[in-house]
Amino acid sequence: MQSIRHSIGTRLSLIIGLTFSLYLAVVLAVGYVIYQQYRGFSELASSQFGRALAAAELTRDAEIIAAEVFEIMVGNRRSNSAGNQRAENLTRLYQRARERLEQLGGAGEIGGVLHEELNRWQEPFFSSLDLLGTQLAREETLKAAHLRHFDAFFLLLQQLPAVESESLTPDEQRFVSQALVALVSTASVLNAERPGHIAQLEDNYRQAMKRLATLPLTAPQLLRLRAKLEMVLPEAFHSRPALLKNARATLATARRTRVLAQKLTSATYSYHLQLKATAQKAIADHQRLISRSLLGLLLASLVLATVTLGAVVHIRRSIVQRLNQLSGAMHSHLQGLSVPIPQEGNDEISGMGASFSVFVEARCRAEQQLEEANRHLQQMNAELERLSVTDALTGLANRRCFDQQLVQEWQRAERDGNMLAVIMADVDCFKAYNDTYGHQQGDECLHRVARAMSACLQRSSDVVARYGGEEFVMLLPGLDGRQAERLAWKLLTVVRALGIEHDGAEAGVVTLSLGVASLSPNSSLHPDGLVGLADSALYAAKAAGRNTVQVAD
Repeated sequence: MQSIRHSIGTRLSLIIGLTFSLYLAVVLAVGYVIYQQYRGFSELASSQFGRALAAAELTRDAEIIAAEVFEIMVGNRRSNSAGNQRAENLTRLYQRARERLEQLGGAGEIGGVLHEELNRWQEPFFSSLDLLGTQLAREETLKAAHLRHFDAFFLLLQQLPAVESESLTPDEQRFVSQALVALVSTASVLNAERPGHIAQLEDNYRQAMKRLATLPLTAPQLLRLRAKLEMVLPEAFHSRPALLKNARATLATARRTRVLAQKLTSATYSYHLQLKATAQKAIADHQRLISRSLLGLLLASLVLATVTLGAVVHIRRSIVQRLNQLSGAMHSHLQGLSVPIPQEGNDEISGMGASFSVFVEARCRAEQQLEEANRHLQQMNAELERLSVTDALTGLANRRCFDQQLVQEWQRAERDGNMLAVIMADVDCFKAYNDTYGHQQGDECLHRVARAMSACLQRSSDVVARYGGEEFVMLLPGLDGRQAERLAWKLLTVVRALGIEHDGAEAGVVTLSLGVASLSPNSSLHPDGLVGLADSALYAAKAAGRNTVQVAD
């Protein structure tokens, strides 16, 4: 609360009181005749000026209402209780000004017409303001539900087991992969802005849920998780369009309210101008009556003019100039510019500057928090994408990634007329290795074998992936059968040279069995056929005693 001696209202009252006192002293010094004329002038001026001031107050109230609506649109204030209280306060403020103006009386026939113009815009505006408050409350409710969807999706994501877990069956691994697709589609729809994008994401989600429904699951945990997905995820595709629709409706209502506020402001300002013109005309009439007394009042008028000029200069320097600076700073911030906000002094203007500074700081913090949340969401999406194509144990590509690369390279080779080779590799007697040395040593063995195989690839187009269990697969674009066979023998030699002890193997160390297949893709063949040839060659290598390479015919 501002001190009384620093209040702008107090200072203005003192200045006006001093000026008016001087004016009264000058008038009283003229004599009885001029005093009688002054009484008539005073009564007329009081009536006319009262209506003019009441109309000015009504204009000010209408401008405040328009500014409040503009602030709601620009500042994005979404407090339902504060919005309703503000609307009620504005309504009471405006009604009191109207009642005072009607008590003072109109300005004849023109005043009645202007009153009708005010009534024409008053009711639609306050109805629109009430509707805006209702829509803002609806938007808060929808946003709260929006945040609850985020929490529910995060909890569901935490309940998913790892895709690469060896304890999962192939159907369960497919379940986890499709569940990730459904969750990613649903999470994306929570930030979607276009109906077409939302429809595309919903189609992806429905396809993933159809695949989930056809999987023969037996694990109770996965059955419960599938039921939760079917119950929770569809809510996002209903709540997001509703939120977007409500936001557009709120913006449209705010724009309509602003237009009505401008109409109301224009009507009140026209009324004020009419009363002001009437008052000025009355003043002019009385000035002609006292024109003969101007000579005696000249000296006093000069004194009064000097005091008035001093008051104007003081008001301009201490009030108007500071208000202009504060207004300029506000407009600069609305345009995205960062400029200092004037807060000098200890009165209402400095209080306004301090309040606006708090608002700017709060908006900056909110923008930073929003940016941080978006960055965190992007990181989570990138991590989900990486997990969906990477084998967690070996760091190699997983089978899903291999299948995607196989289709791409098959189409490229078919288009360019190149060869395409596949090498299937299996760690010999790996079950016996696990039984003898334990699963931790088995995992370490697979990791070392995967690293050795990856080191043998020199080209960026070659792909090595974990196919499942102790099986690995290599995709070699542009290699024929002979080149692929040489690479397979190299792989066998490199892995055997690792010297990983294995008492259950004939060589005493971990070895590989490898199957090689190569062909030139065409429209009559299928990529799975190439993998099948390499797999058959792998079984032939195992039948031949392991620790060898076989090439498909």
